[in-house]
Parts: sequence; C-alpha cells; structure tokens
Amino acid sequence: MTSLASLKPLCVDLDGTLVRDDVTAIALNRYVRDNFLHVFRVFYWFLRGRAYLKHKLSQNIRLDASVLNYNQKFLNFIIDERKKGRRIFLATASNQSYAHEIADFLNIFDGVFASDERVNLRAEAKAIALTTIFGKNGFAYAGNSKDDLKVWDRSAECILVAPQKTALKKMQGRKYVLFE
Repeated sequence: MTSLASLKPLCVDLDGTLVRDDVTAIALNRYVRDNFLHVFRVFYWFLRGRAYLKHKLSQNIRLDASVLNYNQKFLNFIIDERKKGRRIFLATASNQSYAHEIADFLNIFDGVFASDERVNLRAEAKAIALTTIFGKNGFAYAGNSKDDLKVWDRSAECILVAPQKTALKKMQGRKYVLFE
C-alpha cells in the first residue's frame, strides 16, 4: 500500500489532456462566429500577447463546463488517484476564469494554476511555476503536447494523455504512463 506521503501531487493540463479540445479555440471560434468583425479585435488583442488575448476572450465568452468533451478514461484515473489521497491540481495555459469554472464543475482539484492577463502559463512558464511551488521532481504531470516537455523535464512522473506525435517522439527513451 502506498502511503499518502509518497504520493506526489498530480498536476493536470487542460487542453488536449483533461478536455479533448482547446478551451481558448472554442472561445475564439464562438467570439468570431458571433460577429465576423470581431476578428479585428482579436488581432489587436493578440498583438498585446497570448495571455491578454485569452483574458479578453474570457471576459466576452462564457463556456459551459458541463458540455466540454472530457477524456473520460483519464478523468476516471484522476478521480481514483484523488480517492487514494493524492492532491490534484489543474495546471493550464487557458485563462484562469475558464480553469476555475472547470475546476468548480468537476470538484476534484485542490488548486488551479492558469494564465492571467499578463502571464501565459505554458511550456517554460508552467515548468517554472510548478517547480517553484513543488520543487524539481516534486510533482507528477499529465499533458499531451510538445509544450509539456519542459514540465515533464522537471516532474517526477510523466503522464502522456492522447499525446501529439511530436511529444510522443520526443519522449522516446524516457519512462512515462500513456493514456490514449
């Protein structure tokens, strides 16, 4: 039996991992579909940075967490890990507004790390944030993309969920758990 002390926190990516889609892309599509002229506003926001774009989309488009396409097999794994006493954190480059809405809906996370108006929490920024909080090799990380390689480099356990081909190829020779 595994002791609670030996269970390192599990940090879970959102887009393409917990949810099969990209939350920002969903919001962006809805925003532009509502009025095609919004594309000019989106371009302006993007010029101010990805974090700002995500922030502005979250202010203009509400997402319903109950209708997102969750990876049910992986979600069941997270729920089982939580039942074992493992702390679970959502760690996403999506805007904090969407991340908190999803976390509140699922009610399985001990905390949320997400992008805000200034910081796009992806790749190196996410790796630094999680390492600062949990220490190098002080957490497990579940992700799916090449952007997650920086985080896996600093995690104790690598979990690949429906990984992109480039991410899977870069992980060759390394130990990981795979969810399709």
